[in-house]
Amino acid sequence: MFVYYVNNSIHQIPSFIYIARVLGGIVLTNGRDSIKVLQQEYSDITAEYHPNRAALQRRLSELRPEAIIQPDYTKEFLNVDFDTAHIQVFHGTSDKTYNYSSQVRKYDFLLLPGVRTYKTMLAAGLLTEGKYAIVGYPKADRVFKGEFNRDLAVKSLGLDPAWPTVLYAPTWQDAKFNTSLPRYGREVLSQVPEEYNLIVKLHPNTKRYDLKNYRMVKRISENNPQIKLLDFHHDVMPIMAASDLLITDISTVSHEFLCFDRPLVFLDPRLLSIRKDKVWVWRCGSVVKRKGEVWPTVKRALAAPEVYAEKRKAMREEIFYKPDGHAAERAAEAIRDFIKRRKKGQI
Repeated sequence: MFVYYVNNSIHQIPSFIYIARVLGGIVLTNGRDSIKVLQQEYSDITAEYHPNRAALQRRLSELRPEAIIQPDYTKEFLNVDFDTAHIQVFHGTSDKTYNYSSQVRKYDFLLLPGVRTYKTMLAAGLLTEGKYAIVGYPKADRVFKGEFNRDLAVKSLGLDPAWPTVLYAPTWQDAKFNTSLPRYGREVLSQVPEEYNLIVKLHPNTKRYDLKNYRMVKRISENNPQIKLLDFHHDVMPIMAASDLLITDISTVSHEFLCFDRPLVFLDPRLLSIRKDKVWVWRCGSVVKRKGEVWPTVKRALAAPEVYAEKRKAMREEIFYKPDGHAAERAAEAIRDFIKRRKKGQI
């Protein structure tokens, strides 16, 4: 018996749901939005809603799963009173320090997306032999299997597939000020060129914690039929499939967009310098550092998509282990193997 736990962070669902389809098990959530997504989009997976921690703990005690698989640092929140393996699958590959928190050490087993994460965690002393596996990125399996069609994806959003389609996906306004919304958001939305589509995919936390910027985006988007605002969408992959170019800042979406091998433009959100390891991926696209340069930069990148192609390829291979569409199967097998070794006392 395996259990997957997700709170109301709906964007974390694709990080584990494809593993669940291979491995089996039950998804538990205390998020009202999460249970809606799970029931509507993944009806083949058993999902249960429990409104609070006490209810979750009671259900977990009834199930007594061999492992609780989590896309975030929720072990202490769950605080179960029985022996089980806590497995961390992570919900992104970005270079934010959150991905390399000391909380990683609290987990019994880690599923890593690729060589870059492995090297970074090893250097930080976060890895223990036998307690991790490099499996790839299950969320991207559909891309590597060729399951997406660009024109169909554009049409599904009600946009014209004959026009260039640009995706603006800024991160949310966290304490690190990584988002480009305050500095560039108005420019991106108010200066969309004629015969261009702009998809705006906000981080789910923007609506929750940054109402000022959310309201600005919503107000401008509502007055421009060229803009498609997706402020509540749990899975960015189908949206990326529709996009010819990504505009972003410091976010996992920049890594994920590499799977499509299309141009990227990065907006520097700060006036002060940023640590190089946080913006490592910026080497595979143009970086805008001054206002008024967003759309001219986008047009140049679309006109010459091959400029950063080699760097995109190199970084994609470093971030995503074996981009062959079978990461979910490898993850399931790694979990099974770990549980077997754990039962035999080999861990």
